[in-house]
Amino acid sequence: MSTDRGMKKWAPFSSLIEQQDYLKEMHYKKEKTEKPLMSSDTAEKINDILTHYEKGEVLKITYWYDGYQYTITKPIKSIDQYKRVLKFDNGTLPFKLIVDIDKL
Repeated sequence: MSTDRGMKKWAPFSSLIEQQDYLKEMHYKKEKTEKPLMSSDTAEKINDILTHYEKGEVLKITYWYDGYQYTITKPIKSIDQYKRVLKFDNGTLPFKLIVDIDKL
């Protein structure tokens, strides 16, 4: 009979400062996922939305970065086709990280 307790067996050691950082890193790495494959329909939808967007239009953008998916809702300031990035007031987002986009 297996008594695999997984991460639970390390919980008592989290009281040691040195091990807390290590355990947080292990948990972070364990939860990572592969970048989802994009269907041709989704790629076409993203292309259509970005082709016909209006400056300042608010979009809900789902992107994948370092093993995790994030969703932001922001107005797009501009699109840089040469650098292949979306520009916002406080930064940029490369096209290659985008998983999905929806208009609000």
